[in-house]
Amino acid sequence: MRILHTADWHLGCKTDDMSRLEEQRDALQQVIKIARDKNVDVVIIAGDIYDSIVPSSDAEDLFYKTVKELNNDGNTIVIAIAGNHDDPKRLSNASVFANNYGIFLIGSLDAVTIPKKATGKKIKAIESGKGYIVLEKNDGEKAVIAYLPYPSYHRLNEKRDLNISYSDKVKEWLSYGTSHFASDTINIVVSHLLTYSSKIKNDTYDNLSVIENNMGFVSNDALFTGAHYTALGHIHSCIAVNREKNIHYCGSLINQTFDTSSEAGTKVIIADLDSTGLERIEKVPLDVKLLKKFTVTSLLQAELVCRDNPNAWIKVEIENVDKITIEEIKKLRSTYKNLVTLSVISKEARETRKEIVSKKDLTNAEIFDNFCIRQTGHVAEQDVKELFLSLMSEELYETD
Repeated sequence: MRILHTADWHLGCKTDDMSRLEEQRDALQQVIKIARDKNVDVVIIAGDIYDSIVPSSDAEDLFYKTVKELNNDGNTIVIAIAGNHDDPKRLSNASVFANNYGIFLIGSLDAVTIPKKATGKKIKAIESGKGYIVLEKNDGEKAVIAYLPYPSYHRLNEKRDLNISYSDKVKEWLSYGTSHFASDTINIVVSHLLTYSSKIKNDTYDNLSVIENNMGFVSNDALFTGAHYTALGHIHSCIAVNREKNIHYCGSLINQTFDTSSEAGTKVIIADLDSTGLERIEKVPLDVKLLKKFTVTSLLQAELVCRDNPNAWIKVEIENVDKITIEEIKKLRSTYKNLVTLSVISKEARETRKEIVSKKDLTNAEIFDNFCIRQTGHVAEQDVKELFLSLMSEELYETD
């Protein structure tokens, strides 16, 4: 069975008030073509379909048209779960129509409705229950999909028990679906959550408890479910979570932060599986714009970075200058349409800022160090700090 794993579309998002919808439309056409060319059986969208819990009509229209295309006239199952940016009920409301075509839009752990007539297609849903759905191809091959939309106590209508860690609770929620895994089925987990990458060393896990308990992170152990593949959303980079490399974040649909060190393009994942495990994995890049940030010390340098990066969106900060006129700024903006954000910090303004002490003047690393000292009495290990800083670039937050 071949699956396509994508996530974090964030349809309707803006970058400094610039709409990205047309870029998203183009990227989704690429995803549709990849799904057709690779002849995938199942498309998994692992949350954060929209950028807002109240998406625009244009964003919703783009989503519904895209999943219809991905469904390929009922020959490809599409499973989409809610992320923290999505309204679970709003997403699930369309299921009354979508399920009939093999499109399952899942906002909760409730069982999805299986259509009574689903014949004549190469793959169909044959069984469902709390937290899982069973798919079967015409050749008899079966897959159990255990799903967990963004795991929030509020969203799942449960009261938090302080005697149970968040990771243990996530493992419990996942078990509703994973308990239906079998030795002769392809077993897949899909969720939208935060966990640690495989780059973290074993001896640093204990130090991650501060983050886990205070920021809703999930221990790797909670995801060791026996699944042949685990499709995750939430982190906007394509990374493997475990050393076996069958637990993956696929990354976002388009680049969304001005941080080229962590976002060198976006991808979807194609995974081939059978009942013995993961046979093959392919990370297919999407042709999307990069977002690049530069700090320069003159107007000429600002012009050069805009000129030399015509196919990227540019954010420029000109600092430590005596004066730049409004006319010069207007000319730069009108000449280079790829310039999204321009800020100018004069020498006088910089001296004034030095006199003001606030969180805005602290780096993310300094803020994190202060937090850890307040919570534990000492700073965190360097690996933990690096993990936190990499995630801060994704601008993650809990919407409810």
